Amino acid sequence: MRAESSAHGEVERLLWRPDGTRRIPPVAAFDRAVSRLRRGALWRLCELNAHGPIYLIPTRPFLLALARRIRALGARDVLEVAAGDGHLARSLQQVAPDLRVLAADSGAWTEPRARMSPRERLRFRGKTVAGLPPGSCVLHLGALEAIRTLQPDLVLASWLPPGPLLGSVIRASPLVLEIGAGSGITGDIRCWRYPHEFWDDLDPLGRCRLDERPSEKLHTHVTLYSR
Repeated sequence: MRAESSAHGEVERLLWRPDGTRRIPPVAAFDRAVSRLRRGALWRLCELNAHGPIYLIPTRPFLLALARRIRALGARDVLEVAAGDGHLARSLQQVAPDLRVLAADSGAWTEPRARMSPRERLRFRGKTVAGLPPGSCVLHLGALEAIRTLQPDLVLASWLPPGPLLGSVIRASPLVLEIGAGSGITGDIRCWRYPHEFWDDLDPLGRCRLDERPSEKLHTHVTLYSR
């Protein structure tokens, strides 16, 4: 029990600063810490913490590789849509100051119930569950409005919920980079009908809420869609 509590505290320190803002965790330290947790504990920590839900957990190697690939496309103006707290956009801007990285979110998930399925609402009835309000640097714009207004070279779409949103984003922008965990969890497999390219070299570098045993299986999938 003491070892479990120690691992839990270590993961919290790797993911958040004392003021609740997100960190970029060192890969090796994160993998060691989460591997000591009981199965399911990482998901609960990412979902039920007081600061707001965590989906993607970008690492420095992931961000550096992402920036290199974006530059190779000739893109310089990058927009993350449905960005939530804006952690991915801020982190990418931090490691790649030559890029112009903006973030936008509609604020639809500010109310906790808005981001929960009926089953989850029943499961977590009576529990304190945080919403996902846009971060202070995140523009309060829906995905399509943000794309029309800002006209970025490339759109980042990280952990979009399953459904039609990804297809709408792809139709609105010539380059869309989806970062997710597979159809049924994120995005929409039907979008494979659009021209696309899997960026498999980035997949092992990222982490997410599902990676409770990183040495056994990783879940991040990165796909570039183009028109």
